[in-house]
Order: sequence, then structure tokens, then C-alpha cells
Amino acid sequence: MSAYSRKQKKRLELYFRCLSSVCIDSMLGYYYIPYEFHKGERWIRNRVLKKTLAYWRVKDKTSLEEQIHFLLQDGHCQEYKDIHAKLQALTFAVRERYVENSKEDAQYDKLLVVHKYMSLLPSADIAALGGGWAIMLARIGRVYGLLSKREAWEIDLQAARYLQQHYSSWEEYLTAFAVGTHFIMNSTEVKHVRHILNMASTIVGASSLALEKASWNQNLLPDRDLNSGHQDGISV
Repeated sequence: MSAYSRKQKKRLELYFRCLSSVCIDSMLGYYYIPYEFHKGERWIRNRVLKKTLAYWRVKDKTSLEEQIHFLLQDGHCQEYKDIHAKLQALTFAVRERYVENSKEDAQYDKLLVVHKYMSLLPSADIAALGGGWAIMLARIGRVYGLLSKREAWEIDLQAARYLQQHYSSWEEYLTAFAVGTHFIMNSTEVKHVRHILNMASTIVGASSLALEKASWNQNLLPDRDLNSGHQDGISV
């Protein structure tokens, strides 16, 4: 972290908060864009933190690192792509009949989600889900003492690099995150992504946040020329 100037660290921390803001289904999501989680929130105003740890079944450092590894290595991406490939091989009319006749299938809800968003997400790439949630878990893990500040920073950087490799804009990222959320919730109901849509309007809408302070193509490399040699990040 010492290879980053204070100014760049502040800029990247805002970027990480914006990337993970869509994970927070609460009005507090807006508060946590300019402000970071702090240790006192383990006891006060801790609903967001506890809800996240419970959802991802995080109980200790090991389970936290396992979930982050899963999110950055797969994060439900392969399952989505497999269903998408199966449906894409069919004509639209045949696909509609196939989905309609699959109501008794255990995968029906997921089939319905992928079918509905075939044109909105032709790439079938929901890596946004894994990258955004990995950052969220790293932020919370630091607050709970499950990760050191440096470990959390390295995970944030790794996740941000991962997301920049998959998407070229905030719009692409937010779209994929919303579709991915529908997928893991097994539902196309708007209520599951309303907070994402609202946050999108803050990041890329009337606000100048994405244009002036948190542009998509943030430089993730250190801005200081240190003579101490290259420091390898942790692998998750």
C-alpha cells in the first residue's frame, strides 16, 4: 500500500465503495459511498454488515476467504453461461416454448431469468456479481478483523482489475450486476434490483460522480516509484 500516494488511495477507496455500493439493499447504501465502514458498526448500525455475512455464510477468516475465492473464480458465472448457451441454441419461438414447458424443472426460475435477459446481456457475463461482492466482503472483513488492512486492499485491487477486464463502462457493470442479482435470487421481480437501479442513477445519472471522481477506467497501479521492489499481492 505504501506504493500508493494518499491522494490515489483516497480516489481508489471511493472507486471500491462505488463498485460495492450496489450490494447494499438499504438507504444506507448512499451513506456508504462517501464513508467507509468503521469498527464501531460491528455493534451500532450493523444490519448491513451482519446481513451480508449471514447471506454469504461467513463465520470466520477461512469461510470469508473461501467465499471471496469463489466469487472471483466463478461467482455463479459458469452456471449462467451454461443455461445461456443452451437457450441461445434455440430459435426465439422454440426457446419460449421450452421455458414455458420447464415449470416443473428445478432450474425453471433461473431459466426464466436468463431467457428474459438474453438481449440485455448477450455476453452472458455476470462477473460483476462476483467482483462487487468480493469487494464488499473484503471491506466488512477488515472491520471485523478477519482481514488486515493490506489484505483487504489487495483483494479490492484484485476484484477491481477483474471487473475492468470484463467490462468497459459503469453501465455495462451495473447491468450485469442487476441481471446477476436476479439470477441468484431466482426471480425477475424488480424489487430485488430496485436498490441497484437507484444506485445506478447516483453513479452514472444526474450525479457527476462517475465522470469526475470515480471514472470506470481508474488507474489501479501504484503512483509512487519505490525502490523497495515489487510487492506481491495475496492470492484468494
